Amino acid sequence: MEKSVPDPPETSTDDPLRDRSALYRAIDFHLTGKQPAPPDEMRFYNVSKDVSFEDTQLYVADLLRCASVTAYQCGDQLKGADRAMVYSIWHLLEIAKAMVDHSIECLGMKKG
Repeated sequence: MEKSVPDPPETSTDDPLRDRSALYRAIDFHLTGKQPAPPDEMRFYNVSKDVSFEDTQLYVADLLRCASVTAYQCGDQLKGADRAMVYSIWHLLEIAKAMVDHSIECLGMKKG
C-alpha cells in the first residue's frame, strides 16, 4: 500500500539549547533591556584606544576605496544579473566613501 503523504523529514537529535551562553544573553537582554557588549577577546580585529577619530575616518575611507576597486574589478568579469548585483554593491560602497570623505572635509573645516 502506498502512502499519499510522504514521511516527515528527519529531525536532528541535537539539543536546540546547546548554546547556553546565547540563551543567557537573550534572557539578560529581555529582562534588563541592556545589550551586552561583546568582550574584546571575541573580536577578530581590535582598534587601539590611541587612534583618533580623524585617523579612524581616514582609515575607513581607505578601506572603502579598496573594497570599491575590488567590487568594480569583480564586476568586469561577470555578466547579466551577477554583474548588476556586484555593481550595485560598488555603488553602495561609493556612496559610503563619499559620506566618509565629506565627514573628513568637515573635520578639516572645524580644525582650521
